[in-house]
Amino acid sequence: MRAVKIALAAGLSLLAIALAFTLTRSPASVAGTNRPAERAEEPIAATTHNTTYCQGGEQLPRGTSALRIWLDASAGPRVEVVVSAAGRQIDRGERGSGWIGGSVTVPVRPLGRPVSDATVCASVSLRDETVLAQGNATPASVAARDGSHALAGRIWIEYLRPGTRSWASLASEVARHMGFGRAGAGTWIVFLALALLAAVAVLASRLLLEELP
Repeated sequence: MRAVKIALAAGLSLLAIALAFTLTRSPASVAGTNRPAERAEEPIAATTHNTTYCQGGEQLPRGTSALRIWLDASAGPRVEVVVSAAGRQIDRGERGSGWIGGSVTVPVRPLGRPVSDATVCASVSLRDETVLAQGNATPASVAARDGSHALAGRIWIEYLRPGTRSWASLASEVARHMGFGRAGAGTWIVFLALALLAAVAVLASRLLLEELP
C-alpha cells in the first residue's frame, strides 16, 4: 500500500515537473525563408532513389538552429543536410526516418552569425519510398539541382531559431487559436478540457488508492 502511494506520488510529481519544464521552453520561430509570400507550393521534382538536392543563393539568419525543408513523403526517409559557403562546409544536420507530411525539420548547430549566398544540400536515403521536392517554378539558372540536372524550380526552405517567448507566455494565444472553428468557439473550451483532464487524473488516483487492500 505504501509503495503504491509512493509510486503514484512520484509519477504525478514527475508529470508536473515535465509540464513545468515544457512551459518554460520557447517554441521555434521562423527567422527567415525563401518562400514567396502568398504562393501555393507545387511539386518541382520527385525521386524514388538516393538523391541529393542542392540549392544556392540561400540566406541563413543568425541563430538558425533548424531547417524546415519542403520535402513531401508518406513515410519520410533519413535526411542529411549540409550547408556550405565560399567552398567550405559551415554546418550540417540529420533527421532520421519516420517523419510524414509536406516538410521535414532538420536540426543543425546554431549559427553564431548570418550567412549569405550559402548552398544548402539535402540528401535523402530511399528504399521503397517516393519523395517530392516542393517549392515554386523558377528559371533553370536559379533552380535547385540534382547533380548537374536543374529542377523545375527552387525548394522552399524555412530557417528556424528559438523564439523569445515561452510556451507559458503564449498559453492564452494558443488557447484562442484552438478555440476557433468549434460549435461553441472560445478559449473557455480549452481551459474546460484541461480542467476535465485534471479531474480525471484526481479521480483515477483516488479510485486506485481506494481499491487497494
